[in-house]
Amino acid sequence: MAEQLIQRNTDFVISQIKEMITSGELKPGDKLPAERKMAADFNVGRTQIREALHKLEFYGIIKTLPQSGSVINGLDINTLDGLISDVLNLQQYDFYSLVETRYVLEVNAIRLCAERRNEHDLEKLEKAQANFLKYYDTPNRVSHDFAFHRAIAEGCHNPVFKAMLLIVIPDIMTIYQRDRICGPNPAIIEEHTQMLEAIRNKDAELAAQIMSKHLQGVVEFAKSKISE
Repeated sequence: MAEQLIQRNTDFVISQIKEMITSGELKPGDKLPAERKMAADFNVGRTQIREALHKLEFYGIIKTLPQSGSVINGLDINTLDGLISDVLNLQQYDFYSLVETRYVLEVNAIRLCAERRNEHDLEKLEKAQANFLKYYDTPNRVSHDFAFHRAIAEGCHNPVFKAMLLIVIPDIMTIYQRDRICGPNPAIIEEHTQMLEAIRNKDAELAAQIMSKHLQGVVEFAKSKISE
């Protein structure tokens, strides 16, 4: 019940930000109010404010600038409105459907990434993996794990793949963290390393095989939840 309340509060915050954009109170490029002010204005906790902002940033609706806070991305109003509506509607999808979609997308995304990656892509992947290792023993492990996968999606140079993954991954991440699905596992480190090496060597089929193996456990877990 408490988790459902938190989720409802997070959706409420997103809805309020959507209303501020629709009314013109916030425009592309504008800075969002401080977390403390939004928490007071919306009558929710700062935890729900941060969760809402994290989700909006993951979808590219806002961006966080160093020492400047969060600002609305430079998209047109109709696009922003549609994106936020999509974010709010994602709760309708079941966990297995999200995981199955992620599996299909990521296996093909890494294949394309290995074929198309450039040196800049490799640098981003290496940085994402370094951060994952740095925060491996902290609660931030899951978000840095997904950051590595996001870098793969960006490296495939297909904006549709990237956009579709950005639709499903944040909600999967929320469920992972809530249900503590992805605990520390040395195999994940090894598989990330192997994927990075396959991408570096432009071995598309090997990269796809490793990704398939990497995601198989969570696919089986999600499948088992269907019968519950």
